[in-house]
Amino acid sequence: MDSSIFVVNQEPYCIWEIDVQERNKEFLDGIDTDFFDYVVELHLTAEDEKRASIALRSTLHHAMETMFSLLGAHIQAPDCAYAWIAKCSNRELRNFIGSIGNYKIDLFTKLLIERVSWEEISKSVFRSYLPGTEKNEKTAKLYASLWSRLGREFLDQSHIDEYNSIKHGFRIRSGGFFLAVGVEHEYGVPPPAEEMRALGGSEHGTTYFKLEPIGESKGNRSLRSRRHSLNWRTEKTALLIQLVSMGGFKFQVQRVNSDAAA
Repeated sequence: MDSSIFVVNQEPYCIWEIDVQERNKEFLDGIDTDFFDYVVELHLTAEDEKRASIALRSTLHHAMETMFSLLGAHIQAPDCAYAWIAKCSNRELRNFIGSIGNYKIDLFTKLLIERVSWEEISKSVFRSYLPGTEKNEKTAKLYASLWSRLGREFLDQSHIDEYNSIKHGFRIRSGGFFLAVGVEHEYGVPPPAEEMRALGGSEHGTTYFKLEPIGESKGNRSLRSRRHSLNWRTEKTALLIQLVSMGGFKFQVQRVNSDAAA
């Protein structure tokens, strides 16, 4: 019987298998590293642009969740990535990503790195990509910056609410909004359209309702709804998915597989 001790964020576990390495290899070999590329290509050429934009937005959230899950497995359990991902809830994953962004020094890792930071993690992931070259150094630096920025988006409550509203019951209205301002000539009466000054907007985005408590008393069951809207560009969404897939996803699968076999 084979075993491996691993930690998910701060929680220790032990996996028991006949062959942990073989089970890990089976799991990693089963990941379709071209899936997100396929989804992007499919929806960028779709005739229904509005629905395609929502599908791409959902795919970006999904791709980020997958990427950060694999990053966590690479950092804390490369020898049993399947066990780490299975035991890591969404809340634990967000706590873990937040700890990296805050340079928390007591995070457990099985990697031989100085500290658990985006810079050190990126160097580890890309260490086999043109090693010892300026290209390697630049790639690692740029992906560390990308992961840091995506990490902040991953933890942003508005992005969390949007993803949950899309995947749980499709509780969103698709389409963006435009913002314009103008001076009222009469209180409560909007000025003429030609006097409004446009500040910006987008054709693509989402609007959803979020329930909030009324008051701050413990156990309060009185609620109100608040409308939340997000704007985004479909082109940027597609590019981010491709960046996540190209390096942040495929390289991680290869790296974890390589580390597990070492």
